Parts: sequence; structure tokens; C-alpha cells
Amino acid sequence: MRLASKIFLVSALVILVLCGTVVWSLLTVKRLVTANQGIATRAVPALRLQGALRESVHGLVRLEARALVLQDQDYAAMWSDRAARATRALEELGGYLESAAERAAHLRARDAFAAYRGHVEEERRLVALGRARAALQLAQGPAREAAEGTEAALTDITSATETGLAAGQARARALEARTWRAVTIALVASLVLALAASALLAYRMARSLGRLSAATTSLAAGTWTGPLAVTGRDEISELGRAFNRMAEQLREVERLKEEFFSHVSHDLRNPLAAIRLSAERLQERARDVGDAKQARFAYLIDASATRMLAMINQILDFTRLRARAVPPDRKPIDLLDVVARALDELRPLSEEKRIRVDLASEGHDFSMLGEESSLVRVVVNLVGNALHFTAAGGAVHARLAELPDRLELAIEDTGVGIPADALPGIFEPYRQAHGPRKGTGLGLAVVKGLVEAHGGTVSVRSELGTGSCFTVTIPKAPSAVVAAGAAGVAA
Repeated sequence: MRLASKIFLVSALVILVLCGTVVWSLLTVKRLVTANQGIATRAVPALRLQGALRESVHGLVRLEARALVLQDQDYAAMWSDRAARATRALEELGGYLESAAERAAHLRARDAFAAYRGHVEEERRLVALGRARAALQLAQGPAREAAEGTEAALTDITSATETGLAAGQARARALEARTWRAVTIALVASLVLALAASALLAYRMARSLGRLSAATTSLAAGTWTGPLAVTGRDEISELGRAFNRMAEQLREVERLKEEFFSHVSHDLRNPLAAIRLSAERLQERARDVGDAKQARFAYLIDASATRMLAMINQILDFTRLRARAVPPDRKPIDLLDVVARALDELRPLSEEKRIRVDLASEGHDFSMLGEESSLVRVVVNLVGNALHFTAAGGAVHARLAELPDRLELAIEDTGVGIPADALPGIFEPYRQAHGPRKGTGLGLAVVKGLVEAHGGTVSVRSELGTGSCFTVTIPKAPSAVVAAGAAGVAA
């Protein structure tokens, strides 16, 4: 079966299982919501109305006393308005009550409140007849008893409502517990089958991809030794077979590349070395016989051969770096010594061009792990470029600084600088900042490749007409490695 079909079937099974679980969960949640809605839409408003009615009865008793004592019609009118609103609230409260205890207490409250209103009306009639004492006795006796009876009935309603609320909450909690238990059981039971199928498919895919990943890693590291064992007919198996073919082709390409480098090094460098040696002997012979013209021709031949050899070396270095065919042979070295050696090589050129070259250092430990010849080429390329684009009388400053975890080398000149639009691609191969000039355009690309091969970085800042500064940052060597290297050298 193709991998796509396997994944589709497992995915469809998982989706169906999850959809069924979701539907079941929604149904059970709906029941729980219905139970909670009963509490929210009945018990809570009922309790709120009961509290308001008790406060209203208290207020009516106080208004009754003021109206009776002061015989103020405003208080009497206010009492009548509040009593009417309390009566309507009592009627509204009846719509929220369900239990028999609540309805019985509600009936008592209505009767008691109606009696209370009747007594108050009788008080007003007695006051109107001038029988204030009889009205006061009525207020302190039957009227007060009716008001207290109303409050007692409201308290009974509240007790019954709270009892019903507690019972409803208990039922809701029980339903919630049953809901979660049922949903959990359904979810676990439904996912077991889907997970089993998914786990089997994932295990087989992970095992195949793991072997392929390990083989890819070993191939990239250069430690791959043989073909990958492949079984099956799915896409991963086809990918494994394609990987084996690719690895064999890469191995053949690598072999051909190594042969090419070996042949080019031998076939180009040796003849150029012979040309240089012959040109040097011609210069010596011409100087001996005093033939200045012949000496000049021999010098041009030697200079051209030297320049061509340098170009070939740059091309070969760049090709090796791109192919990663020659990783640096890292050993403990002192970067300050490397920089000094490179500057010594360029001393004749700087003196010929009358350009001052100086070296300054900040720190005391410039140890690192690196390939000395590669780092010498880095410094030679950077300082050589600086000398090439700096006029006579200018200066090139090399500064080496020790930082906590790295070394920083800055090569700064007082030359022509680099145009701003050329800075972004200055380290790209075959790019020259000042247009077509002599050379391959690979010098800075080689510098970047060699620095990065040592785990470092290179950057540039420049101002046209003022000069440029190239900064190389390379990690320092751990102290233990440096000590071990020094011990090995001493031995």
C-alpha cells in the first residue's frame, strides 16, 4: 500500500473517532447546561426578589410609623406606592417558585401582606375620624403582627428556595461528574484504536526515516560506508533507493574531483615554478652582462608567472572550499605569530609602494585552533588588497585584540574605500568593488571561506575616499586544548 493511502486511512479513522467523541461530549454538556440554566433562571431571581421584599416590608413599617405619628399625607402616599410595588413583586415571585413548600410559604406571605395593607387602611380611617390612639394601638398590635408574619413567610420562602437550590446544585454536580466520567471513558476508549493504528504507522515511518537521516548525516560527515538497507514499496522505500544511487554518484564525483585537484596542482604549478626559476636565472645573467632590457623582460616573465600562480592557487582554494574537499587541519597556533609572518611576506611590496604597515595587539593570549597556512593566506589576501588600493604615503594598520571567547583581527587602510552599493556583495565570488581589474575576483571569497571553515566570521565597513576596515573574528582555543598542544610540541 502506498504511503499516502496509509496516512489517509489512519487520519480518517482518527477524525471519525474524534468526531464521535465530540458529538457525545456536546450532548452531555447540553444536559449539564440545562441543569445550570434552571438554577440561573429560577433560583437566583427568586432569592433576589425575596431579599428585596424583606427590605420593602421593613421600609413600609417605618413609613407607616412616620405617617401615623406625623399624620403627613406625603408619607401616606409614599407608603401606598411602595405597598403596591411590593404586591406586584409578590405576584412576580410566585412565577419563580416550584416546590410545595415554596408555594405554601408564598401563600402565607400574600395573605399576611394583604392583612397588613388592610390594617394600615383601617389606621388611616381611624386617624381621619380623630381616633389617633385607636389607630396607634392597631399599628402596634395587629398591623405589626401582620408585617412580621409577612417577613416570616418570606424567610420561609427563602429557606425553601435555598434548600431547592442546594438540591439542584447537588444534582448538577452529580450530572457533571457523570458527564466527565462518561466523556473520559468514551474519549479514552475511542482513541485507543486510533492511537494503535497511528503508532504502528508512525513507528514504521520513523524507523525508515531514522535510518535515512542517519545515513544522510554520515554522508555529509564523510563517514558513510555502504548502501542503505531498503525494503518495501512505499515512497520512503523509493526515497531510500534514490539515496543509495545519489550516494554512489557523489562518491564517484568526489573521487573524480580529488583526481582533478591532484592533476591540476601538478600540471599547472610545476610548469609555472619552472618558468619562475628560468626567469630568475635570466635576470641574474642579464644583470651580470649588463643587459637592462633583457633583465626587464625576465622580471616581467617572473612577475606574470608569480601572478598566474597566485591566481591558480586562489581558484584551487576556492574550488576546494566550495567542495569542502580540504577541511582545515586544526592545531594550536598563535594568531599573533601568523599575522606577523604574513606581514613579513608583504614587507617588500609595502616598501616598494612606500606604504607604512604596522601591527598592534591588545591582550596576551592569542591561542586558537587552526591551520597556519590557511590563516596566513587570509591575512595576505586582506593586507594585499589594502596595499593594492592604498596610494603611496598611506598606511595599513593591523590590530589584533583578545576578547573573552574569541580573537578579533582588524585590517584597516587609508585607501580609496569601497562604494556603498558594492558592500553587500563584496564577499561573493567574481565580484570586484572597483570594476574589472587584474585578478580573479576570488580573493575575498576565499578569505570568507577559510574564515568560516575555522568557525569565524568576516565583515567590512568602508567609506569611499577614506578607506576600508575588514574585521575577522575567530573563536579562541580552550585552555585545555592549548596546554595539550604545547605539551605535545615539547615532547
